[in-house]
Amino acid sequence: MKKLVLVLLLIVSVLISGCNTGDISSTEKEVDTSGNITSEEMKRIDLYVTAMKAAFNEENGGKSFIAVEMDTLEGLSDEGKKEVLNRLEDLSSDVYAFEEIKDDNTKFEKDGNGNLRRAIDGTLLSVRLEKFKGNNAIIEATSWFGNLGAVFPKYEAKYKDGKWELKLLSMAVS
Repeated sequence: MKKLVLVLLLIVSVLISGCNTGDISSTEKEVDTSGNITSEEMKRIDLYVTAMKAAFNEENGGKSFIAVEMDTLEGLSDEGKKEVLNRLEDLSSDVYAFEEIKDDNTKFEKDGNGNLRRAIDGTLLSVRLEKFKGNNAIIEATSWFGNLGAVFPKYEAKYKDGKWELKLLSMAVS
Protein backbone atom coordinates (compact mmCIF):
# COMPACT_ATOMS: atom_id res chain seq x y z
CA MET A 1 0.00 0.00 0.00
CA LYS A 2 2.83 2.41 0.86
CA LYS A 3 4.44 1.74 -2.52
CA LEU A 4 1.17 2.54 -4.30
CA VAL A 5 0.83 5.83 -2.41
CA LEU A 6 4.46 6.75 -3.20
CA VAL A 7 3.97 5.96 -6.89
CA LEU A 8 0.78 8.05 -6.99
CA LEU A 9 2.55 10.94 -5.25
CA LEU A 10 5.39 10.73 -7.73
CA ILE A 11 2.98 10.75 -10.68
CA VAL A 12 1.03 13.68 -9.25
CA SER A 13 4.21 15.69 -8.60
CA VAL A 14 5.38 15.10 -12.19
CA LEU A 15 2.00 16.20 -13.55
CA ILE A 16 1.91 19.27 -11.34
CA SER A 17 5.43 20.34 -12.31
CA GLY A 18 4.45 20.11 -15.98
CA CYS A 19 5.97 18.33 -18.89
CA ASN A 20 7.62 21.15 -20.78
CA THR A 21 9.93 20.04 -23.59
CA GLY A 22 11.86 23.29 -23.30
CA ASP A 23 11.60 24.08 -27.00
CA ILE A 24 9.75 27.34 -26.54
CA SER A 25 10.51 29.39 -23.46
CA SER A 26 7.61 30.24 -21.21
CA THR A 27 6.16 33.64 -22.01
CA GLU A 28 5.41 34.33 -18.35
CA LYS A 29 9.12 34.38 -17.54
CA GLU A 30 9.97 36.80 -20.31
CA VAL A 31 7.28 39.46 -20.08
CA ASP A 32 7.86 42.05 -17.37
CA THR A 33 4.40 43.32 -16.38
CA SER A 34 5.84 46.63 -15.13
CA GLY A 35 6.16 47.86 -18.72
CA ASN A 36 9.93 47.44 -18.89
CA ILE A 37 11.43 45.30 -21.62
CA THR A 38 13.63 42.59 -20.12
CA SER A 39 16.85 41.42 -21.74
CA GLU A 40 15.21 38.09 -22.66
CA GLU A 41 12.28 39.91 -24.26
CA MET A 42 14.71 42.19 -26.15
CA LYS A 43 16.43 39.10 -27.50
CA ARG A 44 13.09 37.82 -28.77
CA ILE A 45 12.29 41.24 -30.30
CA ASP A 46 15.64 41.15 -32.11
CA LEU A 47 14.83 37.67 -33.46
CA TYR A 48 11.40 38.66 -34.76
CA VAL A 49 12.66 41.87 -36.39
CA THR A 50 15.65 40.12 -37.97
CA ALA A 51 13.44 37.38 -39.44
CA MET A 52 10.76 39.79 -40.72
CA LYS A 53 13.34 42.07 -42.34
CA ALA A 54 14.97 39.08 -44.02
CA ALA A 55 11.61 37.90 -45.39
CA PHE A 56 10.79 41.44 -46.56
CA ASN A 57 14.13 41.64 -48.35
CA GLU A 58 13.42 38.33 -50.11
CA GLU A 59 10.23 39.75 -51.63
CA ASN A 60 7.69 42.41 -50.75
CA GLY A 61 4.72 44.27 -52.14
CA GLY A 62 6.14 47.74 -51.79
CA LYS A 63 7.25 50.15 -49.12
CA SER A 64 4.22 52.43 -48.90
CA PHE A 65 3.31 50.71 -45.63
CA ILE A 66 4.10 47.68 -43.52
CA ALA A 67 1.53 45.92 -41.40
CA VAL A 68 2.49 43.42 -38.70
CA GLU A 69 0.27 40.64 -37.38
CA MET A 70 0.76 41.44 -33.72
CA ASP A 71 -0.75 38.20 -32.44
CA THR A 72 2.18 36.30 -33.98
CA LEU A 73 4.66 38.12 -31.73
CA GLU A 74 4.62 35.38 -29.12
CA GLY A 75 6.03 36.15 -25.68
CA LEU A 76 6.12 39.94 -26.04
CA SER A 77 4.55 42.55 -23.82
CA ASP A 78 2.63 45.46 -25.36
CA GLU A 79 5.80 47.55 -25.05
CA GLY A 80 7.79 44.81 -26.78
CA LYS A 81 5.30 44.71 -29.65
CA LYS A 82 5.56 48.49 -30.05
CA GLU A 83 9.34 48.12 -30.18
CA VAL A 84 8.99 45.65 -33.07
CA LEU A 85 6.95 48.22 -35.01
CA ASN A 86 9.52 50.95 -34.27
CA ARG A 87 12.40 48.79 -35.48
CA LEU A 88 10.69 48.16 -38.82
CA GLU A 89 10.49 51.87 -39.62
CA ASP A 90 13.73 51.69 -41.61
CA LEU A 91 11.80 49.61 -44.18
CA SER A 92 8.86 52.04 -44.38
CA SER A 93 7.91 55.23 -42.58
CA ASP A 94 4.36 53.88 -42.18
CA VAL A 95 4.36 50.78 -39.95
CA TYR A 96 1.09 49.60 -38.41
CA ALA A 97 -0.43 46.83 -36.40
CA PHE A 98 -2.41 44.84 -38.99
CA GLU A 99 -5.46 44.74 -36.73
CA GLU A 100 -5.68 48.56 -36.89
CA ILE A 101 -5.67 48.82 -40.70
CA LYS A 102 -7.05 45.51 -41.97
CA ASP A 103 -10.27 47.19 -43.12
CA ASP A 104 -8.57 50.18 -44.79
CA ASN A 105 -9.43 49.92 -48.50
CA THR A 106 -6.56 52.26 -49.38
CA LYS A 107 -4.15 49.62 -48.06
CA PHE A 108 -5.84 46.29 -48.82
CA GLU A 109 -8.03 45.06 -51.64
CA LYS A 110 -10.67 42.48 -50.69
CA ASP A 111 -12.63 39.99 -52.75
CA GLY A 112 -16.42 39.78 -52.88
CA ASN A 113 -16.54 37.78 -49.64
CA GLY A 114 -14.51 40.35 -47.70
CA ASN A 115 -11.30 38.29 -47.66
CA LEU A 116 -7.99 39.98 -48.31
CA ARG A 117 -6.86 39.70 -51.91
CA ARG A 118 -3.75 41.87 -51.94
CA ALA A 119 -1.89 44.72 -50.29
CA ILE A 120 -1.81 47.98 -52.22
CA ASP A 121 1.89 48.96 -52.45
CA GLY A 122 2.57 47.49 -49.03
CA THR A 123 3.44 44.32 -47.15
CA LEU A 124 1.98 42.27 -44.32
CA LEU A 125 4.64 40.67 -42.08
CA SER A 126 4.31 37.93 -39.48
CA VAL A 127 6.37 35.24 -37.77
CA ARG A 128 5.81 31.70 -36.53
CA LEU A 129 8.22 30.53 -33.89
CA GLU A 130 8.80 26.77 -33.99
CA LYS A 131 11.60 26.52 -31.46
CA PHE A 132 13.25 29.00 -29.12
CA LYS A 133 15.73 27.90 -26.54
CA GLY A 134 18.70 29.88 -25.28
CA ASN A 135 20.66 31.16 -28.25
CA ASN A 136 18.96 29.00 -30.89
CA ALA A 137 15.66 29.23 -32.70
CA ILE A 138 13.75 27.94 -35.68
CA ILE A 139 11.48 30.64 -37.08
CA GLU A 140 9.33 31.07 -40.17
CA ALA A 141 8.64 34.59 -41.36
CA THR A 142 5.99 35.67 -43.84
CA SER A 143 6.09 38.57 -46.24
CA TRP A 144 2.59 38.67 -47.75
CA PHE A 145 1.46 41.10 -50.39
CA GLY A 146 -1.29 39.15 -52.11
CA ASN A 147 -2.91 35.77 -52.55
CA LEU A 148 -0.51 35.18 -55.40
CA GLY A 149 2.37 37.06 -53.83
CA ALA A 150 4.05 35.92 -50.64
CA VAL A 151 7.25 34.34 -49.38
CA PHE A 152 7.60 32.06 -46.37
CA PRO A 153 11.28 31.63 -45.51
CA LYS A 154 12.14 29.31 -42.64
CA TYR A 155 15.35 30.06 -40.77
CA GLU A 156 17.64 28.47 -38.25
CA ALA A 157 18.70 31.36 -36.02
CA LYS A 158 21.72 31.55 -33.74
CA TYR A 159 22.37 34.40 -31.32
CA LYS A 160 26.03 35.31 -31.55
CA ASP A 161 27.91 38.44 -30.49
CA GLY A 162 24.70 40.30 -29.60
CA LYS A 163 22.77 39.65 -32.82
CA TRP A 164 20.82 36.91 -34.56
CA GLU A 165 22.41 35.17 -37.53
CA LEU A 166 19.98 33.49 -39.89
CA LYS A 167 20.54 30.42 -42.03
CA LEU A 168 17.83 29.76 -44.62
CA LEU A 169 16.42 26.24 -44.18
CA SER A 170 13.61 26.39 -46.72
CA MET A 171 11.56 28.79 -48.80
CA ALA A 172 7.96 28.57 -49.87
CA VAL A 173 6.67 31.02 -52.47
CA SER A 174 3.12 31.88 -53.46
